[in-house]
Amino acid sequence: MIVGIGIDICNTRRIEKVLQKPYSQNFKKKVFSDNEIEYCDKMKNNAPHFAVRWAVKEAFYKALPDDLQNFSSWKSIEFINDGEKKPFVNICDKTLSSKMRDAGISRIHCSVSHESDICAAQVILENCGKQE
Repeated sequence: MIVGIGIDICNTRRIEKVLQKPYSQNFKKKVFSDNEIEYCDKMKNNAPHFAVRWAVKEAFYKALPDDLQNFSSWKSIEFINDGEKKPFVNICDKTLSSKMRDAGISRIHCSVSHESDICAAQVILENCGKQE
């Protein structure tokens, strides 16, 4: 059963402008995991990669049931693209992971797309029954 659906779009240029500011390192550390930063910073043009991760985080938050949103922050999740399999959302926060498990949320579906200066992300949370 679908518990939540979230979608977000992000203008890559908006993130690119932030990444050019003197406080860009603080921004990255506040919003993204070390793994996300390492992956994106390897790219020649890192703005689209940071932008799509921003969109995934927004879409994930929107998909969360209201009673779980208080347990989520920017760094509660990370969007992983290891190049060997389909990209996925990893829950980094143990409390959020536990609360999601208690709610029976056992699957996170994520789809992203890039086009010119826009990227989009959709997240679907699925409840496959309470875990005992």
